[in-house]
This record gives sequence, structure tokens and C-alpha cells, in this order.
Amino acid sequence: FLGSGKTTSILHLLAHKDPNEKWAVLVNEFGEVGIDGALLADSGALLKEIPGGCMCCVNGLPMQVGLNTLLRQGKPDRLLIEPT
Repeated sequence: FLGSGKTTSILHLLAHKDPNEKWAVLVNEFGEVGIDGALLADSGALLKEIPGGCMCCVNGLPMQVGLNTLLRQGKPDRLLIEPT
């Protein structure tokens, strides 16, 4: 589903979020270069990138580690997951 507008939708949500809320985004990076993460870096959200293909299809450990890191360190009010 590359190019279907997932990152654009997340950017829209982040631009309209309550400024008193802390949001986090778990980004699944399909390629070697973190394009989606770079686009979301200035959004004001906590960000964690998971490299290596579809997070639903590969070993779930990287996703679990990334998710635990975001939840433990950031304690966000909302969590968005950007799948590949």
C-alpha cells in the first residue's frame, strides 16, 4: 500500500490534535531510507521507526521493542501506527 496516503493522513491528524495531548507514532519503514519518519520528524509527535518490511509479516520483536519504548519513555495520550 505504498503511496496510498497513510503518512499524509497522520500528518493531517497531528496538525489538528489538541495541543495539550502528547501523541506518538510508530512508523514501519519498508525501505533502507526512513522517508516516512523524516516527514513526521517535525510533527511534534514522539516517533519510533521500525525498519525491515511489513511489521505484520516479519518477526514481531522489533515492533514490540519499538512500541514498548514509546509507551515507557513517552507515555503518550494517543498512539498512531503507520504500517507499510
